[in-house]
Amino acid sequence: MSAPEQLKCLHELQTVDQEIAEIERFRDSAPEQVKALEANVERHRLAVEEREAELKKLNETRRAKERELEEHEAHIRKNKERMNAVKTNEEYHAIQKENDAQRSFIEEFEDQILRIMDDIEGGELAVRTAKERYKEVEKKIRSQIEGITAELEKINERLETKKKFREQVYPCIDRLLLKRYEKLRAQTSGIAVARIIKGTCQGCHMNVPPQVYNLVIRSEEIITCPNCHRILYYEVTSGQVVG
Repeated sequence: MSAPEQLKCLHELQTVDQEIAEIERFRDSAPEQVKALEANVERHRLAVEEREAELKKLNETRRAKERELEEHEAHIRKNKERMNAVKTNEEYHAIQKENDAQRSFIEEFEDQILRIMDDIEGGELAVRTAKERYKEVEKKIRSQIEGITAELEKINERLETKKKFREQVYPCIDRLLLKRYEKLRAQTSGIAVARIIKGTCQGCHMNVPPQVYNLVIRSEEIITCPNCHRILYYEVTSGQVVG
């Protein structure tokens, strides 16, 4: 097989190897992706629970303040009944003074209750916002998880198709060239064959000597980059040399 044919087969082999690697990366990372997506849903669900817990605590505080307010009001009512039965001015003024103190407490509790009710209004808004966000995120993420699951169901078939194509290309390449390809692939993150454009290797982005560039264009033999040692090739598009 001629050098151009060998290069063509090598390029096809690298393409399918990259596709296989990408499929396998997706397959291997999918469980962690799903786990991370589900964790995101859980974070938003917990955020709803936290807002609800805060709102519940505010309502409990309001009810406690209202009970205390009722106790002070009841005390005043009871004192009014006592005032009808007092026999001296001293007793009357003492009860009146006590009622004045109770009214001060009542005003203070009413102010506190009003502030708490404002906080409750804000808390109710926070709960609604958190719930809406949770529903939005959950819907989006469930769709993403369904997409990943659907892709995983087809992944073995895709891998099998790519591997069959690889088996067809593999025997077409010289054994020693294959050995060099596999070694380079292991050393260069899977990119053993690199295109050359205007004298620059697209693998390491370094310029090659003009004579090397000319040899690559001729395609009469297998030429490697003197910098990164990748196997070089050029492409012809619409009758023009792209390189």
